Amino acid sequence: MKKYIVLIFSLLFLSLPSFANTELTKIADRFQAPWSLTIVKQNLYLVTEKSGNLVLLNRETNTRKKISHNLNVLEDGQGGLLDVMYHKDYVYVTYAENRGQGTTSTSAARAKFNESKLEFTNIFRAEPPINSGYHFGSRIVIKDDYVFLSAGERGVIVLLKIQPNIRAVLYGFI
Repeated sequence: MKKYIVLIFSLLFLSLPSFANTELTKIADRFQAPWSLTIVKQNLYLVTEKSGNLVLLNRETNTRKKISHNLNVLEDGQGGLLDVMYHKDYVYVTYAENRGQGTTSTSAARAKFNESKLEFTNIFRAEPPINSGYHFGSRIVIKDDYVFLSAGERGVIVLLKIQPNIRAVLYGFI
């Protein structure tokens, strides 16, 4: 066991010089609770703000503008406008969707890219909607033209109160 620990620490120690050459560059500031960004093309970025703003940042002209959209985003606790991904002229986002009567769900949507207004269509909606501002946790990955999404469990205790039989789905066994 000691040999394995020494080996792991040795490998970590040897990899440190590669991290020492990492350089960070500030591309912008003055955002309100930025959550995620994606590159549209060189010097053009889309940035999500938790409150629901989708901001187009142009580093070449040092300008930014809010892009209007039709998403029903609810900023609540850990929720709001979350991840963003640009892929082949489409914008994908995940967000805390306001489902009415104080309930929300983690949802994902897609829109054809436009610098003025984005008309999103939902492609995923977590069920059931619940009254909780926790654990929306979502990421978007696109590989080989397949869209992969993750979603948080939204608080196991809250879900168990709504649907006691969901325990088997969450844990895989009971």
